[in-house]
Amino acid sequence: MKRSNNFQKHVLFIIIFISLFIIFIYIYYKPTDYQLRYKINNIDVSEEYNRKKELYYFTLNYDDIEFKLLSLDKYTNKRKLIKNIEIIHDGDSTCLDFQTQGIKLYSICNNNKEYFSELKNVSFFKKTSFENINIGNLDSKKYLLWNYNEFILLNSQNKKLELFDKDIYNINLFYIYKNYFLIPDYDQNYKFDKFYLINVNNGKIEKIDLRFEIYFDSYFLGNDQDKIYIFDKKEEQLYYIDLPKKEIYKAQNKILIDGIWKDVSIQTLKNDQPKFSEEKYYEYVLNTGNLYLEYNNFKFKVTNLVVSQIVASKELEVYFIANDILYKYDPYNNLQALMQYSEWNFNNQNMIFIFD
Repeated sequence: MKRSNNFQKHVLFIIIFISLFIIFIYIYYKPTDYQLRYKINNIDVSEEYNRKKELYYFTLNYDDIEFKLLSLDKYTNKRKLIKNIEIIHDGDSTCLDFQTQGIKLYSICNNNKEYFSELKNVSFFKKTSFENINIGNLDSKKYLLWNYNEFILLNSQNKKLELFDKDIYNINLFYIYKNYFLIPDYDQNYKFDKFYLINVNNGKIEKIDLRFEIYFDSYFLGNDQDKIYIFDKKEEQLYYIDLPKKEIYKAQNKILIDGIWKDVSIQTLKNDQPKFSEEKYYEYVLNTGNLYLEYNNFKFKVTNLVVSQIVASKELEVYFIANDILYKYDPYNNLQALMQYSEWNFNNQNMIFIFD
């Protein structure tokens, strides 16, 4: 009996010890808001983690110049993440380069006019071509290119996807959801009663027949998981397409803002065309041909190229067109020239769609 009681006490002690250890690990690694200040190489550093935004902000003051950076890396329990700063002077430019622990930081410069990344232009080098599109060093993304009456899918196996009988100069009504591309039947006029759903993983196309006719004078608001919402301005009706069921339903007049459904009037849907949205803490913006990354009331210039169109962006990656070349940029790897197509000199709006 005594041995049994000792065994039970031993088991209870182990359970308590393991529980306390798990609690300690949880608390130790749980993301926590913090802000601290320190100095490196006579540069004042403010380091901040924002748990809600899930990102780091850094503010550095050097020679009366205030530099701001951000990092989207996962939270670390380490502090004073910048270990060393190299100061580089080049003419009227001052650049800061970083050695860090636990996260990555990109170099940043100032020339007394603006902040900028490493503004080195890159040349395009053709490796192969497909349907008059010159292809360089592509990443692992999948590219769906519109060519007026067909799509060109560039992935592990390049192929053409023929959809419509007539040429469509601009496709303005479409929706991207995960690795799917949803587009109405553009062979119809004024209104349509079917969608095409393209799976960019394999190039397969499914047809979705609709119970309602929808006018092309419509717009997509966004999606709630696999339900995609579209508003017909002429009929003043909000619908959602249930992708798994391949079916369309009438919807209540609500929009999704920061994860919360809010009532909205028909007139607002028709006139203001609101879309589902979440608060943005950073974004790439285009201003008269200049491309900037903006965050925390700060912006820096990405490239000296004259940019005509932002194609896509995700986290700190951005794809854009300058002249007839598609470029990719992120502050860690700088600029890459991916592909070239002469038609993009004249028409590049809604011509390139990029998928993970």
